[in-house]
Amino acid sequence: MNYSALYRKYRPQVFSDVIGQSHITETLKNQIKSGRISHAYLFTGSRGTGKTTCAKIFARAVNCAEPNDGSPCGKCDVCVSLADSSNIDIMEIDAASNNKVDEIREIREKVKFLPVKGKYKVYIIDEVHMLTDSAFNALLKTLEEPPAHVIFILATTEVHKLPATILSRCQRFDFRLVSVDELTSHLKSVYDKEGRKYEEEAVAYIARAAEGSVRDCLSIADMCLNYAGEKLTYNDVLSVLGAADKGKIRELFAKIAGGDIGGIFKSIDGLASSGKAMSLIAKELTKYARDLLVLKTADESLLTDTKENIARMKEEIGNYSAELLISVIRIFSEIDAELRYSVSPRIVLETAAVRASRLQTDDFTALAERVRRLEQDGVKVVAAAQSVGGQGAQTAVGAAAEKPTDAKFVSGRLTTCFRENGNMGLYTLVGGHHDYGIVGDNFIIYAMDEEFLRFSEPSVIDEINSALKKMNIALKTKVEKRTDVVDMDKEINNIKKLIGNAKLNINK
Repeated sequence: MNYSALYRKYRPQVFSDVIGQSHITETLKNQIKSGRISHAYLFTGSRGTGKTTCAKIFARAVNCAEPNDGSPCGKCDVCVSLADSSNIDIMEIDAASNNKVDEIREIREKVKFLPVKGKYKVYIIDEVHMLTDSAFNALLKTLEEPPAHVIFILATTEVHKLPATILSRCQRFDFRLVSVDELTSHLKSVYDKEGRKYEEEAVAYIARAAEGSVRDCLSIADMCLNYAGEKLTYNDVLSVLGAADKGKIRELFAKIAGGDIGGIFKSIDGLASSGKAMSLIAKELTKYARDLLVLKTADESLLTDTKENIARMKEEIGNYSAELLISVIRIFSEIDAELRYSVSPRIVLETAAVRASRLQTDDFTALAERVRRLEQDGVKVVAAAQSVGGQGAQTAVGAAAEKPTDAKFVSGRLTTCFRENGNMGLYTLVGGHHDYGIVGDNFIIYAMDEEFLRFSEPSVIDEINSALKKMNIALKTKVEKRTDVVDMDKEINNIKKLIGNAKLNINK
C-alpha cells in the first residue's frame, strides 16, 4: 500500500533536480534572488518535460522564508505548511475539468483574499488551453491586473490554442524535450538508488522510447522493473514495450529495399503472429531507416543502440542509398494517423511497405532512387554485353547509352547529378519541371512564362549542357516556349456562345 510510482517518488523538489531545462530554471532562480517576480507566467512544452514540477517549485520558492539558491529550503514553517496538500496558498487547477466561465469567476472572487502563510497566493492552471472562450475572457482582466499578492502560472501542451490577449500578458517559458543522454543518465541514477541491476542497452532503449519525456521515461522504467528479474535486460524492455526484435525489423527492411513483395507479406505476417502492433512495426521501420541514414551521413555517436546492432548496420549500409532511406522514412512516418483509426491497420502497413518497395511516391528523393536503380541495372547490362558479345555488343550498347531517347530518363539523370554536386538551385528547377522532350540531337525543355525565362538564362543552359557531357549523353539543351496550351477562359466563352446559338436555333 505504501508503494509509490517512480515518477512521483523522484519528482524534483528543487530547481537543481530538474533535468534538461537549465535555460528556464536559471532564469526563475535569478528572479527569486533579485525579487523581480512577475504576476503571470506561461509554461509550454511537451508532456513530461517539467512544466507543472517547475511551477510547484517556483510557487514554494517565492513564499519560502529563506530560499536556498533560488529554490525552497524545505525546512522553514512556510515550506512545511505549503508541502501539505490541504494548503490554500498554492492552488492547482485542472482546466480540462474546470474550464467553464463560472469556475474562473470563482477564482476572480478568491484572489481578493490575502495568503494565509506566505507572501503570495499562486494559481497553477494546468492544460489552460482547455478553457472556453468565455472563461478566457473572464480570466483576462484578472490576469492583466491581479492583486499584488497573486501570481498566475499557466501550463499547456498546446500553446497555439491560447488567445493572443492571454499570451501578451504572460512571461513565456518553452520547455524542451530532454535529450536521450540526459534521460539515460537520470534513469541510471534512479535505478542505482533503487538498488536494481541493469544492462546499459536496456536503459538506453528506455530513454529512447520516452521520446524526450522524463515522466514517460520513469513510467516505462517502472513497468520494466516489475517485469524483470534480478537484472533488467535489453530483451526485458523489448517484451514490456511490445517492440519487434531488431533482427525481424532488419529482415523486413531488406525485403522492402529489395522489392520482394511476397517476402514483405511473409515478414509482416510473422510479426503480426507474434502479437506486435502494426503502428509499432511502422515506428520501428522508421527508426531503423533513420539510424541507417545517420550512419551513412553522420556519426554513430548519434545512435542509441547495442554495439552488435550498430556493427550489423555498418555492414549493411552500403546496400542502401540515402534516397531509399529518406523515402522509407517519409512513407512510414505519414501513416501514423491512418494506422490509429483504420479498421484494418495490417492492410495499411502492408500497402505502405509495398509502396516503399516500389518507390511509387511523388517526391524527388524517390525519383532519384529509381533513376539510381536504372543506372545500376544499366551498368550490369553493359558489363554482360561486353563479356558475351565482344566488340560489336560494346559498340551497340555504348551508342544507345550516349544518345538516349527517353526524355524522362535524361531529366532524372540531371536531377540526380545536380543533387550530388550540391547545385540545389538547378536540382529544384529541373526536378520540379515535367515537360521535356528529345528531338534529334536536342534535349528540349518546354516551358512557359517565368520558367521559360529561368531555363533560357545562358548560365543555366551551360550548366545543363556541362552535366549532359559529364554523363556522356550526346544531346544539346534547347529551350522552347509552349504555345499550344489551352486558354480555358477563351474556351469557356466559346462554349457559352455555342450554347447561346443552339438555344436560338431551337426557339426558331
